[in-house]
Amino acid sequence: MLVLSRKLGQRFEVGQDIRVTIVKIDRNQVRIGIEAPGGLSIRREEIVVADRELEAMVETEIVDALGPAH
Repeated sequence: MLVLSRKLGQRFEVGQDIRVTIVKIDRNQVRIGIEAPGGLSIRREEIVVADRELEAMVETEIVDALGPAH
């Protein structure tokens, strides 16, 4: 993992198409702005985890509904 120190207003780039800007710094929170191509999905980790858990639950329910023959 790369760890960077940035000050308010400073930026860094990820590849050639993604730019991250430090927009606001509070005590326990940093707000960032992300400039990226429109087709790129940017999601918070807690959303990704929740989606994976939901997909696993749905898959389990489908398998259970189909029964042991499938």
